[in-house]
Amino acid sequence: MKRPKRLRPPSARERAALIRVARREAPADVWLSGGVVLNVFTGEWLRAEVAFLGRRIAYVGPEAPRVGPETRLVDVRDRVLVPGYIEPHAHPFQLYHPWTLADYVLGRGTTMLIADNMMLFQLLPLPAWERLMAAFSAHPVKFLWWARTTPQAHDGRLSARYAPEHLAALAVHPFVVQAGELTDFVPLAAGDEAALARLSPFIEAEKRIESHAPGASYETLLRLALAGATADHEAIDGEELLRRLRLGYFAPLRHSSIRPDLPELVRAALEVPAAWSRLMLTTDGATPPALTDGFLDRLIALALEAGAPPAWAYRWATLNVAEYYRLDDAVGAIAPGRLADVNVLASPSEPTPLLTWVEGRPASELRLPEPAWERLVPEARRQKVRPAPLRPDDFLPPGAPGAPQPIVHLHSDVITVLAERPLPVRGDRIDPAALGGTLHLAALVDRDGRWVTAAVMSGLGEGSLAVASTFTASDDVLVLASSPERALEAYRAVVERPGIVWRIGVGAAEEAGFLPLPLFGRLSDLAMPELIERTEAFVRAMRKAGFPHRDPLYMLLFLSSTHLPRVRLTERGLLSVKDGRILSPVRRLSGPAAGGTA
Repeated sequence: MKRPKRLRPPSARERAALIRVARREAPADVWLSGGVVLNVFTGEWLRAEVAFLGRRIAYVGPEAPRVGPETRLVDVRDRVLVPGYIEPHAHPFQLYHPWTLADYVLGRGTTMLIADNMMLFQLLPLPAWERLMAAFSAHPVKFLWWARTTPQAHDGRLSARYAPEHLAALAVHPFVVQAGELTDFVPLAAGDEAALARLSPFIEAEKRIESHAPGASYETLLRLALAGATADHEAIDGEELLRRLRLGYFAPLRHSSIRPDLPELVRAALEVPAAWSRLMLTTDGATPPALTDGFLDRLIALALEAGAPPAWAYRWATLNVAEYYRLDDAVGAIAPGRLADVNVLASPSEPTPLLTWVEGRPASELRLPEPAWERLVPEARRQKVRPAPLRPDDFLPPGAPGAPQPIVHLHSDVITVLAERPLPVRGDRIDPAALGGTLHLAALVDRDGRWVTAAVMSGLGEGSLAVASTFTASDDVLVLASSPERALEAYRAVVERPGIVWRIGVGAAEEAGFLPLPLFGRLSDLAMPELIERTEAFVRAMRKAGFPHRDPLYMLLFLSSTHLPRVRLTERGLLSVKDGRILSPVRRLSGPAAGGTA
């Protein structure tokens, strides 16, 4: 398996130089003196001297290294040294983008992100995505990627992105270490040869395969293992975790903004210590407000609070990830020849580092400007939404007198269920007088302005809403509103400037806000602290209006994503995911635009 240059083994010349430092024939570049080092192989906490030469660790042991006039001596007595943390399952496009996420997590001890490619891979030609992978590789945090093999929404516009020749190119790309996550897992579990063939280039290239099988039975998980799956992060309780471990899966333990399951999963894992070497920790694409208290450092702290032995809690975020991705000769341990990615902690119970070393240098000395998006991908900041010729009535779903009307009920942040009941109609559409209380309008408007799918929705709360977002899984525009007039107002605002726009209120009080998303209409260019503040304002406004779930940002993303149950807004209409029925048809548009610029 070909690796990026930063992760390739040292040359003979480099190995000879490392041995000279270990023999004290040559001085170290950096000497971390007197600290307690976590040996992730044995679980021991041992006082040791640690010496770096260039990017690598040359010595770990009881003896002081040779020093020279240029040796950087760092006193770490009363400190604890652990490896840099590795996130095995990042989604670096949750309003933030890869560079701003990496900037933020580096300060909290994460030195490698193994990340989802889906969002930009779907938007860009393959050569442009390859340029971006190369650009992101310049960040001090090491980026590796997984490659999606199918889109996350049943959308004919996306199928060309997943052509066999594109998947074959990604399978052998040095920055790609895994295929997945496999959200469309049903054909794989059924043995569909065409679906299985999409994984073949990755299996032949000896890459890992991660499934996405929420709620799957033992039998389904067994069949997915036969299809090629090597890991799955979707366990939400002890029984689901055991199913995966018994079948030989690696199992990332998830704690995200919509599935904060880590304490329960850790308590279940403690019952099967023989399986601890198959566990990892993941934030699974937590949205910005959920990152206020940290990243993997926070997950390690939660694992410790749940009773995990400290050495194992750290190993789940370091060595186990490196072993899973077959990178343990380079990262995941403070050991000879490994890259010098080291976190200096106040104590084992405090995983947020005082100082992080990345390839032999303090992280604080390694801040770099983010890539020039316009140069790498000129389309990055171009307007992505063409205004649709909409009138207020276009946001009203079709209806017939006395007939049951499909209602999309938001059961959780991302799971919907179908409710049906008659609603008053006016002409051939739902009467706006039916709205109010717990009923709102939801609409998905084509990014090219050609169609709209409208529905009645419940489960958003009881406040007045006018929300529009270009942050969606299908890359179209989602609108949520209390009336068709408010829906059109919000739509027009977001067509003018892509992002998330909101006017949300209870009674006479109303809060308005706007989060610009200038990159592809999906990503902010704000630094993480400011992005957290801006997104928290939207979350607070939704909760004041009665939104009953944890994360309305994920709701905006996933209402058009067909990998989740049970009802979704799509280009074909309101879709019943399980059986493929169209519950309410799409409306085709024509005529003058509703405002905005193409």
